Amino acid sequence: MNFYKHKERSLTIEITPLIDIVFLLVIFFVVTSKIETNQYLTLDLPESKSFSSSISTNSQNIILLDSGILLVNDQEFLIQDIEKVLAGVLLTFSKSEVVILSIESKAFHMWVIEIMDGLQQLGFQNVQIKTYTENL
Repeated sequence: MNFYKHKERSLTIEITPLIDIVFLLVIFFVVTSKIETNQYLTLDLPESKSFSSSISTNSQNIILLDSGILLVNDQEFLIQDIEKVLAGVLLTFSKSEVVILSIESKAFHMWVIEIMDGLQQLGFQNVQIKTYTENL
């Protein structure tokens, strides 16, 4: 009679299921980990003794609203009329005094650059920029 001989099989460990389990554990820990919402650095900034900022109270104010409206001397203009506004600014503002450009936070950056470039071309060198708030 010819019986089946048991050959010794080599034992091997399948690595594919182990890799799957490791990836599942990594995904589990990433999803369940608490993400810190306060990831800001606290900086102690140095103070400058040579620089002082002063708020000018002159009447040379240009206010740019986020809707594209310019307020100059309590008069409203559209941003499309920037050439007329700058011509009026040249006639009414003094080049030696500070021009304050107050800008609402949602105003387009392109408008701000247009106004600043126009003021510089007209010879206004001292332009201060600040964020516009309702209670000026």
